[in-house]
Amino acid sequence: MTFSDVSRALAQPVRYRVLTRHLARIGLVVIILRLISVFVSGLDGDWPFALNQLIALAVLTAICWPLSRVQVSEDLKDNEVLVISALSFFLSALSGSIPFMSEDLDFIDAFFEAVSGVTTTGLSTIDEIQSHSTGFLFARAWTQWYGGLGVVIFSIALLFLDQGIASRRLTMGDISNSRDILGNARNHSIKILLIYCALTAIAIAFLWLAGVTPLSAVTHALSGISTGGFSIYDDSLAAFDRWPVQLLIMMCGVLGAVSLPFYYRFVKNGINELSFNLEIPALLVLSLAVIGLLFFCHPESGADMMTRLKNAIIMGLSAQTTTGFANVDVAALDSASKLSLIFSMLVGGSIGSTAGGIKILRLLIVLRLLQFFIQRTALPAHAVLERQLRDDKLEATEIERALLLIIIFAGTVLCSWLPFLVAGYDPLNALFEVVSACSTTGLSAGISSTGLETGLKIVLIIDMLLGRVEFLAFLLFLYPRTWLKVGSKI
Repeated sequence: MTFSDVSRALAQPVRYRVLTRHLARIGLVVIILRLISVFVSGLDGDWPFALNQLIALAVLTAICWPLSRVQVSEDLKDNEVLVISALSFFLSALSGSIPFMSEDLDFIDAFFEAVSGVTTTGLSTIDEIQSHSTGFLFARAWTQWYGGLGVVIFSIALLFLDQGIASRRLTMGDISNSRDILGNARNHSIKILLIYCALTAIAIAFLWLAGVTPLSAVTHALSGISTGGFSIYDDSLAAFDRWPVQLLIMMCGVLGAVSLPFYYRFVKNGINELSFNLEIPALLVLSLAVIGLLFFCHPESGADMMTRLKNAIIMGLSAQTTTGFANVDVAALDSASKLSLIFSMLVGGSIGSTAGGIKILRLLIVLRLLQFFIQRTALPAHAVLERQLRDDKLEATEIERALLLIIIFAGTVLCSWLPFLVAGYDPLNALFEVVSACSTTGLSAGISSTGLETGLKIVLIIDMLLGRVEFLAFLLFLYPRTWLKVGSKI
């Protein structure tokens, strides 16, 4: 019996009743969260938008409530967790696009906006965003906030699927090796929810104290902590005259790009926790590097050195944290600056944060492998050199997973880039837009707009979803044996 025969015989497809129950329960959570948006719309007197949201939520409740009562086993298989992760973002965006259509958006633009929100990307095809209702502006930011919460919770659940101890310890600290995915994820999710809410409340308070209007303070705090980047102004952060306010909003994104489990470990262990976490110093180094490149690569005409430095700080932090706020026109940047931002967006923030990209920890794993390879060439053939990151052994499975994700990420970018080149868009601007979507950043070189071809909007929508579920979940979604039990030859 061949290996193929064995794998075919042992492969277990997902259980449809399990998927149905858990997706319905997630749907009920989303319904409760969206009631906040309905309340804000009603408070502002925007009854048409509030009514459209209520109708959509009523239909969703009628579907999710009975399905959530389906009796199934509480245990989850690895492929079921990944499929639930992929479907939850897609279905949440699909249901969220319906009330958005009441804002004079066609379906594709409404769906684009909803996907950009729930995946915490921040790309938008809407012009004159200030002309839209307060309820709609809040709903966009609120979608990013609870989308970011979902991102972190699912990423924590996926860490428990990973056999690699290094990745889990560096992200979660001292954790159990138990395979109780639901139990472990649930326990950590409660802590994460408290941290996420606390960071959001602090951000809102500081922005309000800085003189930002209540609506602007709330929406920018929500989209900042979630590293989403939706702004209620067409000019994003450039709409704020005071640079300290721009920096304060940008720091919300920095807080969101740090692994959320780090915060409760920091409260527990104090300053010593900084010596344990490799991603925070790496985030600082990468941010300083891109800020320096932007400062020296883009000598803006008529701008003094201080203005250039201020712009470089905002744009560099925005790209590295994948937040997507901007205080300059990206399309007007020179090629070197755009390439610097592209690299930062590709890397992104920490695992266990709301940030996108391939994640800093995976970059550190690749760099450690490169160092290992160089060291190995100078050693005798019989010498044993253990692959470690910090003091933790790098397991073969986590190395394979990191390399595979990077390869798939690069392949997705190249495949998505091609349609834009065929359509005649500037190659560098097109690459920038695709990387921004895949890394769920939201910085735009001016391509995302209402006038963008429908086919290319769909490409960006797919990129945003792929980037949010980290590609592997989507590949599993397309794998036939995920859904069907294939017969085996024994």
